[in-house]
Amino acid sequence: MIRNKRTLAAILGIAAMATGLSGCQRTGMAEPETYGSVSAVALAEYPKEPVYKNDLERYENRKEIPENFLTAYQDFFMETGSALFKDSRENIIYSPLSFYYALAFAAGGAFGNTKKELLHILHYEDAEELSADCRTAFEALYHVPNKKNGKDRDSGEYPPESRYSFTMASSLWADKSLEVKKEFADYGAAYFYGDTYSADFGAPETGMAMAEWVKERTGGILEPSAAIPEDLVLSLKNTVYFYDEWLDKFEKENTREDSFKKADGESVVCDFMNRTMGSHGFRKGKNFTMSSLPLKNGTVEFYLPDEGVDVHGFFEDPNTLYGVIEGEDGAGMGEVVWKIPKFSYGSSLELTALLKNLGVETAFREDADFTGISDSSPLFFTTVTQDAHIGVDENGVEAAAYTEIAWAGATMPVGRADMT
Repeated sequence: MIRNKRTLAAILGIAAMATGLSGCQRTGMAEPETYGSVSAVALAEYPKEPVYKNDLERYENRKEIPENFLTAYQDFFMETGSALFKDSRENIIYSPLSFYYALAFAAGGAFGNTKKELLHILHYEDAEELSADCRTAFEALYHVPNKKNGKDRDSGEYPPESRYSFTMASSLWADKSLEVKKEFADYGAAYFYGDTYSADFGAPETGMAMAEWVKERTGGILEPSAAIPEDLVLSLKNTVYFYDEWLDKFEKENTREDSFKKADGESVVCDFMNRTMGSHGFRKGKNFTMSSLPLKNGTVEFYLPDEGVDVHGFFEDPNTLYGVIEGEDGAGMGEVVWKIPKFSYGSSLELTALLKNLGVETAFREDADFTGISDSSPLFFTTVTQDAHIGVDENGVEAAAYTEIAWAGATMPVGRADMT
């Protein structure tokens, strides 16, 4: 089970890596800007880190993630992760957390079978409990350093929290032809820290505003296309941004070229970071070895398939994936020799088919019920997508993700007619 906020934050993504690429640079999150003719229906007020007298006061005032949320999120992570990775033959970076929050936000405006199916994949029975737990988990995870807590200590060092960032944001964008209920906009701001906007989807500046909103909240890493599909009337966006440094940074002079063996058996040359740890934990599982490296505010777990073992077998089904990640057999302590390729890559995922295969079907049909969001009918999902990026270098880890749920409000296309 995922037991604490730092572990949960570290599971921004799980990767089936085929090649090693270049390193990453740290970027910060910009302050929100105004968006021209776009009008705000509701704006969220994000949590702010208080000024603490000492680390003990910080610890005593921490928020805990609800146990029900941890269990539900873990099940969601295993199911969706297994479905995504088992058949993939390319690099993938996936944020189950961003996906989860986007679906949970949407579920708050659904009724009937639409809501039932969304709650089922999110592993909750009660929508109100889901919303409340999402808000509490958000507040426990969210961290933007307060500069007043970054003052020098007696040792001359800054506290680890002064560099660690974990931010999440949501927004709902509605075409001017569709009226979002004020109650839902307020609900989104209160429980999902979501902003709601109304705009003309036919105006080019609206697409630019949407893209800029995502770019600001992913540290400048992700910038989606400003083009708006003709049938789009409602767009829900969720972003996640994570940055942390290694507890002990890799020495750059120890980084050197080496050969990385890809899943297809071919090899490529890339830069490897090198370190030997004299006494460190590891686990020899079935067909793999696992060990972790500490960040200043968490850990990163690495899973290395045994020679000749296809990594995709670990994602055969949710139970197999659970056994790999949560198993305890084969744990040991000893010398661990690290050779990690520096890499920086992103991926774009189409999650529509995955959702349908896992039982979310009504939301994509004309009989979908999203009347909690708007009385406009029909209102149904057209696509669910995610873009994500991760970078690992000598300093640490930076990752970002962006999930979008798109709704249409016109009659779904049936058949085809050629008029030449």
